[in-house]
Amino acid sequence: MKIPSGIPGFDEVLNGGLEKGRSYLVKGGPGSGKTIFGLQFLMKGLEMGEKGVYVSFDQHEKEVVEQAKSFGWNLEDENFHFIDKSLEMDVLSSDMFFFDFDSVNEIQDFVLSITRAEELKDAERVFIDGIGVIRDAARNPSIHRRITSSIIHFLTDKGVTLLISDEHMGEIGKEVISYLTSGEFVLERKEREDGEVFRTVDVVKYRSGHVHLGKHYFKITRDGIVVYPIIPVAKVRKNERNLISTGNGEFDAMLGGGIVEGAEVFISGKSGVGKTNLSLLILKDNDIRGNTGVMYSFEEREEEIDRRYKELFDYKPSKIVVREVSPYGMNIGEFYNMLIRDVSELSPTVVVIDPVNALERMTFSNNELIRAMLILCDQLKNQGITLIQTYEVADAADVFQFTGGVSYFADYIILGRHVELEGELVKALAVIKNRFGEHEQTIRILDMKSGEGIILGDPLKEHSGMMSGVLVK
Repeated sequence: MKIPSGIPGFDEVLNGGLEKGRSYLVKGGPGSGKTIFGLQFLMKGLEMGEKGVYVSFDQHEKEVVEQAKSFGWNLEDENFHFIDKSLEMDVLSSDMFFFDFDSVNEIQDFVLSITRAEELKDAERVFIDGIGVIRDAARNPSIHRRITSSIIHFLTDKGVTLLISDEHMGEIGKEVISYLTSGEFVLERKEREDGEVFRTVDVVKYRSGHVHLGKHYFKITRDGIVVYPIIPVAKVRKNERNLISTGNGEFDAMLGGGIVEGAEVFISGKSGVGKTNLSLLILKDNDIRGNTGVMYSFEEREEEIDRRYKELFDYKPSKIVVREVSPYGMNIGEFYNMLIRDVSELSPTVVVIDPVNALERMTFSNNELIRAMLILCDQLKNQGITLIQTYEVADAADVFQFTGGVSYFADYIILGRHVELEGELVKALAVIKNRFGEHEQTIRILDMKSGEGIILGDPLKEHSGMMSGVLVK
């Protein structure tokens, strides 16, 4: 039987929550969020009318209560109980320094002081915070294992769902306590070279059924920990694929007739070559057909997008939703879940990310970005949603580049460049890739005129040199 963990987003990772009557280990360094994790686990139980017990080996009750208050949690509930073992483990206030083979009675007395505690009677959820203190006092791994095992088995045999926190010391999944619990979750705090901080929860082990193992981004918010899993959620699969127009006949011709529904379109180029306007063109035609489109804009406000539509296209959108997003303070899991929620609530047929470079600032590594985008693209493709990504090329104007690490799985790749033609600097457009068939192999001059929109010239069949930045006959 599954029970909610109390951590928003985490139950989705666990495919429903924690198994009732099992034990789970949450590990991490100082400040990683272990205590908050445990408090949320207990608070969820209190909401459901369950008896919860907090057993502390390193924090006093006053400290825990104050921490709970900082998140708006009230522990003055008749079902909440606190067992303070920190004083017994304090060398300044206790006679006990170490457990040893010769101190069998001392070991038994210690275990019984926990298992026979009146507060544990009829408890349904128990959080043991800082159990690593026992490891330090035991000195010997065998004694540590026996003490910890006795406490865990006593509680789980009574149907208690047990969460245990421990410092991250040795190899993940290889410590004594790792073998005694049904699941292990590691909380990590990573700081990138530019100072951006990311938090992840790594589901290392889970013994009951299929879960989404691996690392998932989370944040510590005013309301506690929130997990943002990047996992497949779409159940609808659209097999029929129609060819849709971009809204410009010449652009359609370059792409081989238009864009296949559910395709991923990658538009690359330096600033000012028309990447955003090409995206707005596709969204506009989608809007005219009566469909919803969503644009995630990282550089321009909604007012600026509306102004572009008015001045360039002389058009007022009716079903285009613009999301103003900042990559700072946001992780890729948060963005993924926002987009998936929009897909569920708005049912768009076209989604634009402008520019996709911004997502690089939401991850700790490029590999994490590629993994997230693979899952996202698959989600959208399954539902027949066309994804448009613009990519800002940072190299000099005479350097050719169109990939951004995530472009290799694109269905269409479009390259825009500033090029010199007969002494004049113009914008040029070319289609590099069409996964679905033939596409135009030539270059066209791109122009943008107020009130007329995007204008593409005839194919420049007698010219070459786009990749070098100078068109010649």
